[in-house]
This record gives sequence, C-alpha cells and structure tokens, in this order.
Amino acid sequence: MLTKRYVLKENITGKEIPDFNTILDVTLTDSHLIFEFDCKNSQFYSAYDKYNAPIWEGDVCEAFICTNGNKNLYYEIEIAPNGTVFLKLMKYLGVGEIEEFDIDKNFVDWKIQLCGSDYKVKFSVPLDKIGYDKEKGILFNAFRIETEGGIQEKNLLALNPTMCDTFHNNEFFIELK
Repeated sequence: MLTKRYVLKENITGKEIPDFNTILDVTLTDSHLIFEFDCKNSQFYSAYDKYNAPIWEGDVCEAFICTNGNKNLYYEIEIAPNGTVFLKLMKYLGVGEIEEFDIDKNFVDWKIQLCGSDYKVKFSVPLDKIGYDKEKGILFNAFRIETEGGIQEKNLLALNPTMCDTFHNNEFFIELK
C-alpha cells in the first residue's frame, strides 16, 4: 500500500490559499485507488443534483486519472458536497479541449462528510475498472473548486497547478510513486 499527502494550491498562481486549505491523501492498495479530500471553509454550494450534470459550476472535488500511459485518455471524477457525481472518460484534444464519454456511476464509490464549514470527500475506484497496469503506473492531477456560495470559478485549487484558467491540461499530470 502506498499513501501520499498533498496540499492543493491556487491553480493560476501556484500560491497557497489558507482560507480554503485543502489536504489530499491518495492511496494505492492492491485493489483500489482512493482519494480523500479534506476541504476547509466551504458554503457547500452544489450547482446540480443530477448525475453527470455540470457540477463544476459549484463546489466540487475532482481528480483526473490516467492508468494506460497515454495522457490523452483519462478519467474525470467529480463529487459535490451534496453527493452528486460527474464521471466521464476524457479524450484530451488540446489545452482546455476534450471529448467526453459516459461511464456508469457505479464505477466509483464515494462518501461525503460535512462538519461545520468543512467537508470531506472520499472516493474509491477499483484498479481493474480503470485498467491499472503496474508497469505504466498512475498519472493524475486533483482539484477543488470553491465558489463561496455560487460565484463560478472564484477559487480554483490544484494539486499541480496548470497555471491557466483550465484544469484540462495533461502536461501537469504527476506520477503517483
């Protein structure tokens, strides 16, 4: 088992945002890849409550996961504080340009925990469902959007900031090791 801890930073500047401190633990077990976000200071604004709606218009935690060695094909998993899920297989066409493919929401298990103004999101994906190959490893990036009650894209946080206004830039994927 491998567990790594990270702190998310502002996506364009790369600076820490103490008001929206976000700790991410990523764990690789023999059978699952697990993401655990600990998000401080949220208003829990969820823009939608329907599967695969554009929930990124509200507060979300998300991860882009590549397991096949091809950074142009990756899974996008998003979870909103109300438990709504966005789950797609993405084909990267260029910075900010993607083609989306639907995936069954049973592909991922998730849990939300609200506590005061903080929340935790934990989601788990079976390695066999994402085509994990130990030789190719896992490339990923992780993000949080905090809208402070609905101001879209007000606070964009990233594990490895893309230094632009989109998260969809596979040049900023990192290797889990």
